[in-house]
Amino acid sequence: MRFVLLWFWLDVLLFLLLGLLERSPRNVLSSGILLLVWCAAVALHKVFEKSVWFEDHPGFTYLLAALLMALFEETLVTLNGGGLGGKATSLAHDLTIAVPVFMGIGTGLYLAHRIAPMSRGEFFLFGALFGFFVEIILNGAWSGLVLLGGGAMGLYGMILSAYTPGTNSPAPLGVRKVLIVMALGTAFMFVGSVAGDTLWRLAGGSSL
Repeated sequence: MRFVLLWFWLDVLLFLLLGLLERSPRNVLSSGILLLVWCAAVALHKVFEKSVWFEDHPGFTYLLAALLMALFEETLVTLNGGGLGGKATSLAHDLTIAVPVFMGIGTGLYLAHRIAPMSRGEFFLFGALFGFFVEIILNGAWSGLVLLGGGAMGLYGMILSAYTPGTNSPAPLGVRKVLIVMALGTAFMFVGSVAGDTLWRLAGGSSL
């Protein structure tokens, strides 16, 4: 987890430096977006943890937090021209395709938590792994690994751990737990991907 956070903050600085050196407003804004999402995750956690009602409805609250964070992050990214890897034709296009993927992963992580309880740090770590899988592996962005990897992993980690169900005894982090989390997260991620693409097609849009 510390490695991911270190890489994330390194990317914040790299985007800022590249933006200033190349006089690129987009890179400067990318740095700002990473910082804003981090601030939103911290603020959202503080707001939700103060409410007894939210604590009494952990599943709903976890998915609501993931939804709000995903909407916020994807809106900022799209306004900066980077939605769906730069392929989004509009904000509606980006939100319809991307948000269900986040919600799918979040649903998988929560169900996995019910089977093998996770700490908030583990929610962040597994979220970061899915960020690497989606943004780097599936999108084939290996050439931008140093600049994009930490940002992608950090964003996914924060979105999927902004608020997490409390647990006094997380299950040991072993092979069984990793397999459960990754299997459920991956399965529901693809369900979310299909759902988002279907919704966009029904709305009259074309697939990527």
